[in-house]
Amino acid sequence: MTKPVRRVRRTPEEAKRLILETAQALVARTGPQGLRLQDIAATAGISHPLILHHFGSRAGLVRALTRETAAELKDRLVAAMTAPDYSVGEQLDQVFDAFRGGLAQRLAWLAAEDPEGGQANTAMILREIADTLHARRVAAAAPGSEVARSDTESLVHLVAISAFGEAMYGPQLRRSAGIDMSEEAARQFRAWFAALIGESGRRR
Repeated sequence: MTKPVRRVRRTPEEAKRLILETAQALVARTGPQGLRLQDIAATAGISHPLILHHFGSRAGLVRALTRETAAELKDRLVAAMTAPDYSVGEQLDQVFDAFRGGLAQRLAWLAAEDPEGGQANTAMILREIADTLHARRVAAAAPGSEVARSDTESLVHLVAISAFGEAMYGPQLRRSAGIDMSEEAARQFRAWFAALIGESGRRR
């Protein structure tokens, strides 16, 4: 006789965490098609109705995944852009690294799946980063000099767009521009970018 499957008893929070982690892993591996509730349930070893119980619908699960991914991005960016001992070049390296490992792809896929949810959950990330970075720039400025808030916001926006684009399509874009696709070429670009940022700060 086949032995009955032993049901694992989990708290509601443990069950939600298992579902979210399984869904994140499937999305990272297969893209948006990984967001099939049946596949998530089978991989996690749970029932399909349990996912609906905790998240209401597939859309509810997608929104929860978007919140988690946005929080992960925020944590990475805060660590990268506010570490006091980092040079501009080291900060830039950390920001570019923050979008790697599939995070940029997950953000793009989840935003495509749920545009309104993506906007609601990620809209304030860069503003909070700009708040922290601007306070640091003001503290480091020479006496009597002024650091424009708009300059900090533009800087954060430019760096984030560049890092996101590099993670999504960087080697292909470099190839289309006749630039080497190697990691060394990417490192040289970041060094050039850091120098450009430093020069902009000195001009102000």
